[in-house]
Amino acid sequence: MGNIRNFLTQINVRDLIKIFNIQIALAIFLIFILFRKLFSQILLKIVFALTKNKGKIKESKVYKILNNFWIFLGLYAAIRMFRLSSQVLANVNTIFEVICIIFATNIVNSFITKDSKWFRKVIKHSQNDTVNNFVCKIARGFVWVIAGYVIIKELGYDLTGLVAGFGVGSVIISLAAQDTVKSLLSGAIILTDKPFDIGDFIEVGNYKGTVMDITFRSTRMKANDNSIITIPNATITSEYVVNWNKLKSRRLEFVLNLSMDTTAEKIKNILEKIKFVLKNNSNVLPETVQVNLDEIASYSSDIKIFLYINETDYIRFLNIKEKIYCDILELVEKENIDLAYPTQTILVKNTETENQEQTRKENV
Repeated sequence: MGNIRNFLTQINVRDLIKIFNIQIALAIFLIFILFRKLFSQILLKIVFALTKNKGKIKESKVYKILNNFWIFLGLYAAIRMFRLSSQVLANVNTIFEVICIIFATNIVNSFITKDSKWFRKVIKHSQNDTVNNFVCKIARGFVWVIAGYVIIKELGYDLTGLVAGFGVGSVIISLAAQDTVKSLLSGAIILTDKPFDIGDFIEVGNYKGTVMDITFRSTRMKANDNSIITIPNATITSEYVVNWNKLKSRRLEFVLNLSMDTTAEKIKNILEKIKFVLKNNSNVLPETVQVNLDEIASYSSDIKIFLYINETDYIRFLNIKEKIYCDILELVEKENIDLAYPTQTILVKNTETENQEQTRKENV
């Protein structure tokens, strides 16, 4: 009994309070972690009931954001259980307020999507997905600018001084941002002029690909080798742009070089057969087929073939073109016609043999 009394007298009441506070803090934090999904569901059910929205709670982006928010809220409540100095407590409160602003900004931006019902009501007259996507990005950026302004105010910075500082460095910033401003204006031109939309296969200068996204500054497209090409909007407006999806058909033009040994009769025969094969191809527009003996060159007789294919998708166009080439090559093989290739005849002069012949004549 004496040992127990000595142990109890050695225990400080303040230590007991600290241990008790730690236990309560851990319990609060665990409660928020374990019941965060339940809290999110209850809150969203209330919101959906007030707004008469019958959306699925667990599929909502707000639901995922709130799940993370409860963790930070539980951590903040647990920290408040400890006796902190006024300065530390003020810093903790400021950090928590900044986190709340960030979460609120994410919740607001979760409603600013081209597929959300709220956004569709705001721009119900626009049916262009590219324009809607661009407007969403501008709106979300504007919300983040406001959030940044509020966060700076919460951190205690004087925005008047910052504005004055921007006045001093405005010349440097404007020079550095010229290309960015050009790209932003070019992005607006692309949206108003609409030379292409997301999903179109385009050609810009030396680049070809499918448009994936149009941002403030640049346009991203996916090339045939699956590489991602990012082109500044200013470059697109200054270059020529070919939108292959706007085409109703694609042109195919090539030259078939026949050997010089090919007779006139065989040439006439192969011309007729090529026309027949092409006009009976379901992917070829028959009225556009032109097959003519175009030129008699130094080593070949050239047949020029010109036609249009009723396919705008680039990959399918390549497959159709391949089949046409194979059909024509089969015709050439059946007619026993050789294809020409560049040749050159080289005459070699044997000076030693000529000298021996000259000596023999002189001796005679």
